[in-house]
Formats: sequence, structure tokens, C-alpha cells
Amino acid sequence: MRVPHAAFLVMCLVALSSRVAAQTAAPSFRLGQSQTDVALNSRVEQAQRYQAGTTSQSATSADTGLVPAGLAPPSPGDRDLGQQVLLKRQTKATPFSAFATLSGYYTSNAALTNVARVDDFFFVGEVGVSYQPRITRELVAEITVREDDFRYAHYGALDFESLNAGTGLIYTPQFLGGIALSARYNYNRLTDGKEHNQFFENQTLTLAAMRSFELSKAHYFYGGVSAVLGWSDPVAPQRDEYGISMGYHVNWSRSFSSELYYRPALFAYTHGRDDWNQTLALSLKWDVTRWFNLTGTLSEGFNNSNEHVFDYQVFNGGLALTGTITF
Repeated sequence: MRVPHAAFLVMCLVALSSRVAAQTAAPSFRLGQSQTDVALNSRVEQAQRYQAGTTSQSATSADTGLVPAGLAPPSPGDRDLGQQVLLKRQTKATPFSAFATLSGYYTSNAALTNVARVDDFFFVGEVGVSYQPRITRELVAEITVREDDFRYAHYGALDFESLNAGTGLIYTPQFLGGIALSARYNYNRLTDGKEHNQFFENQTLTLAAMRSFELSKAHYFYGGVSAVLGWSDPVAPQRDEYGISMGYHVNWSRSFSSELYYRPALFAYTHGRDDWNQTLALSLKWDVTRWFNLTGTLSEGFNNSNEHVFDYQVFNGGLALTGTITF
């Protein structure tokens, strides 16, 4: 039986539209889960990976007039450990800062899954403000509020917004020989990128200790431990994190620096799930001017769970342009 040309054309259009819809929907990567669950899990995981794996632009001590003295300046682990620096005052301290970042990344695993992996590009816009007053010679406070907007090139169902508001203290007593202690509370709210409805809320308390080992004025090693206690709604993604962070930083010139960073961590979920998570990242930063910097990052992530459906591996690479003003 011959199909009329018009009917054949309609069939082709229907097939094409189904293919496009499948690309813009959330990848179906966990058996037995709805697309809503898939999107929720992948967006929560992406938000937490991004928060833990990128440099906090709200705490750039060199720009605020509070500079490190023997401890590591901002690094990819700052959002886990807090800003771990022993601070000394310059001629004029500027504890207030406002910042904005535009970044784009390629990801080899958009849904962070071990089944039906798909790659994609995603873009992040961030704005925020921070206040870091020095209370005493050994104690510094920090308050930061920032908003991140995540947009995917092909899988629009993964789009979301992330609001973070937090405060903390960094204590560097002389009797500990350069070890910095920190405690920080953070509130995180995730909303859907289309309807802007809240789908995840999380509160965390981070306790950390860090020490750096200066090799010369141009390069140093650093290491630290942290515990992140979490309370979330819904409860299913709720977890505590116990991690170790270590890195090697090099200042190649006044404008160029690089950093190699590694963080292994245990993620302990409330319902008996345990994940062993590892992140390895290499970044190169160019301070274009006093107010702008360009950072390129390559990272590899590995997650091994006692519930194998949550195993995944991901490679990310991209560029971020950040503008910061201090006052």
C-alpha cells in the first residue's frame, strides 16, 4: 500500500517533533523514576557539585584589602572549607564586595548518571554581594548572598536557579601554628528554570580546618578537612559530607596563576545510601584588570555508591568571566 505524499510528510513531522521533545526533556537515566524525579536528582547534584567545585568570587581577599599571611588564598575548595586565610590588614581594608560572573561549560554527563549518558553545554550567570569584617586580629566574619542561574543548551528540563545565603566565622589562633578553623551556615533554595517553583531547600553547617605550606612567594601547597551537615526538603537528597581537600597553587606572574585541586569525600545519606565522591580540577586564572578576571577550568568527577544506580563519571570544561568591585 502506497502512503500519500501528504500523509508521509505528516508522519515525518511528527517523528521530528518527538525527537526534539525527547532532547529538551530530562534524560531518562534511572530506571523506575519519573522525569520529574530525574530532573530533581540531577539538578540537586549539579548545584552541589558547582557550589563545592568553583572558586567563591565573593571572598577574594586580595581585592578586599584582607590578604593571606601564610595560608591559602581563595581556591576551588573554599565553598567546602570556608575562606581559610590568616588575615593581615593592608593600608585600607574594603570588607564589602559585589560580584558578577558569566560562565559556560561543556559537560560529558548532563544528568550525572551511569545509564544513557548525554553530553551538553550549560551556562551559569551569578550575581552576589559579600561582607567580610575583621573582628579581631585572629577572627574574621563573612556574610554572602548570591544567585546562580543554570541554563542548558539542549536539555531545558534541567534548567534551574540557585539562591545561597550564608554566614560564618574564620578563626586563626596563633597557638595552632597557622591552622585556620571555620564554621559556616548556608541556606540554599533551588527553583525550576521554567515555572520558577521551589523544588529543593537545604540548610548546611560546615566545620573545617585548613593549613597551607608555603614553598616560596610564588607557590604553595594546602590541605584541609571538612564536615558538612545537611538538612533538606525533600528529605531524600539529604546528606552529610566528610571530605579532605588538597591543592597546589602557582603564581606564574602578577596576572597569571594556576591551581591543581583534589577532593575525596564520603557522602552519607539519611536513608542508608553512601557515596564515595572524588573531584580533580585544574584551573588557570588571568587577572585582566583589577576588577575583571578570566578563569579556565577542567575537572573530572567520580561518584561510587552502594546503590549502583547512582554511580557516575563526568568531565567538565569551561571559562568564567568575573567582575568584582570592593568598597
